[in-house]
Amino acid sequence: MKKFQYYLAGLLLTLLAFFSCQTDDIEVPINPLSAKAGQDKQTVVSEAVTLDGSASTDTEGKMFNYAWSIKTKPSGGTPTLTNEDTPTPNFVANMVGSYVVELEISRDNWSSKDEVKVLVLETSSSEMVVISEDITTEMVFNNIFTEDYTKIDYLITKPIKSTAKLTINPGVRVAFAENAALTITSTGTFISKGEVAEEKKVYLVGQNDLPGYWAGIFLQSVSELNIMKYTEVNHAGADNELYESKSALYMDNLSKLSIECTAFKDNDGLQIYVAPDAKFNTFIFNYLLGSPEIGHVMALPAHEVKKIQPGNKLWNGDIAVTTTYLDSGETITWGQYFYTLLEDLKITDGTTLELPQYASIKVSQDKQIAVMNGGAIKALGTDGKWVEFKGVENVAGYWKGIFIQHSGTNPSKFEYVAVQDAGSSPLAGNQPASIHLGPYGVASIDYSYINQGGGDGIEATSEGAQISSFIENKIRGHAGYPMAVSTRNVSIIDYYTYFTHNGIQKVRVDGIYPIASDQETIWPGFNHQNMSYHIKGLSKDLVIWSGLKLAEGVIIEMENDARIDIGDANGRQGYIKALGTTDKHIVFKHTNELAGGWYGITISNINTSNQFDYVEVLHGGKKVANSFSANIVINNKPEGRLKISNSIIGYSGQHGISIFKDQRNNLIDVNMTYTDIPESPVLVW
Repeated sequence: MKKFQYYLAGLLLTLLAFFSCQTDDIEVPINPLSAKAGQDKQTVVSEAVTLDGSASTDTEGKMFNYAWSIKTKPSGGTPTLTNEDTPTPNFVANMVGSYVVELEISRDNWSSKDEVKVLVLETSSSEMVVISEDITTEMVFNNIFTEDYTKIDYLITKPIKSTAKLTINPGVRVAFAENAALTITSTGTFISKGEVAEEKKVYLVGQNDLPGYWAGIFLQSVSELNIMKYTEVNHAGADNELYESKSALYMDNLSKLSIECTAFKDNDGLQIYVAPDAKFNTFIFNYLLGSPEIGHVMALPAHEVKKIQPGNKLWNGDIAVTTTYLDSGETITWGQYFYTLLEDLKITDGTTLELPQYASIKVSQDKQIAVMNGGAIKALGTDGKWVEFKGVENVAGYWKGIFIQHSGTNPSKFEYVAVQDAGSSPLAGNQPASIHLGPYGVASIDYSYINQGGGDGIEATSEGAQISSFIENKIRGHAGYPMAVSTRNVSIIDYYTYFTHNGIQKVRVDGIYPIASDQETIWPGFNHQNMSYHIKGLSKDLVIWSGLKLAEGVIIEMENDARIDIGDANGRQGYIKALGTTDKHIVFKHTNELAGGWYGITISNINTSNQFDYVEVLHGGKKVANSFSANIVINNKPEGRLKISNSIIGYSGQHGISIFKDQRNNLIDVNMTYTDIPESPVLVW
């Protein structure tokens, strides 16, 4: 009878299929199979659990086949599955974690699949609390296993949210299943307060002790009560969809948190990420062990870096600074840590950034530190305990450099500082520099190293730019000049500053400002040979309206068509006093040693301080149409005066010295040597 019923049913289906072909609609066959793998299971390592797929059905009432398989497992897991072709197989796991087992039933051309999740724990206990739902009412996690703090008190099996107050008491161990996470929402509060003893700390760990096993803590709460104290966070940093940066703790914008005496270690990615508008209430006495391949233990905005007080221990990575502005108007101190600037750092509006000895700042490619509008850097190392500014990579010209302008009454200060790898592109103007003093920028630079720049070492040529102190520095390895300064900043360069291995082994002097001081200006020499002052810039002339004294051994190089003019202006009487020695002559010459390459020196006043002794004036006397030229011109209107002795005048374009005949007594020339002068050594006209 049953066979006959099946025969009639099949005949009916055939007829229906036939008539349906006569219409435009094609009826899709319905899968009669429905796999049901059963409820999620929980077991412990090495203990068998029985799965149950017996609720699977075939609407046609026919027999079908069972096939079970392990779909996902923890890293290192080697689970065994027996009787996998029956409705009730056995499952044994060798590691804690989450396992997904798939059931497939099949008949003829039909099949259906379902999954069951098996959570494997370290040890069995009816007292351990398993949490797989969001926390929506106030909850307290108490210490369940008081006799053994290494046992898991609470297990969070998946990503959950806490929208209420969550308190974790001392001695509690909270484990997280694979890829699980804890989000504290804007309405929640998170209090994780342990005590100093190991057995009284709070432990937030992975169910497996593998870095990156669970996702981490995502904090959105704005509560002032949020705190982590005597807490350990381990094994977090898994990829997740909650936040963009892998980190054990992610503080979202506007969130607030105190972190005290807490350890982050054995996590993947960052240990802590702080969004631009998040805030530390406190950050003291913490221990962060980073992943060496990441390079940063934490990332936070510039305004929160000051919260990282001395006493914290940061290993295997530095502090990544993610945002740009320090503009509170306060004095801010960063600790003795290593930092990486991911973006430009701008210190403005009267803010002072203090950097103590051993502080080290690495700057990302083509980024800069800009100090403006009354801002300042006070980088104060000591001998052997330097403050460092360098590139993320040790490559000359990797980052832009330090730019300082409009300092007001708040000058910057660099003492026992190393600045290297800068000069990738100009901070201002057309030429890169490791340190650039822009308009009215003021800084002192003492006992420091300025190394490996892609342009000049230090530039201070802008209006009002001032180097207030410059003692015993070392400037080396720059592609351009070691220094480029205006005439107002030459005298500050001390004799013991050391210049070596620079592309242009000269100090460039922009003559845009006349020398006009109420006191005698002294240009020092250098403590090593072949260094010179190169007059070149917006003005290649050197104009002297007040007293200029050149130290023995000074070399001044002039550009094509340039000149040196000594005169009176603004109530001052200019003069030049160049007193060399027998073995350290003072030299004026053309930069390319081209005879007649520059116009020479013109003296247009009768100051008796105009004196040359053991001086060489070379390559001047550029020819002038319808007139004459000389290396030194003693002017007649205004009247000039010079006393010169033991000196060499050479390689002129025309004459050596020229003077008006009625004023011949204004030139006192004793023991002179004239070399390669094409016309009169002394022209009296």
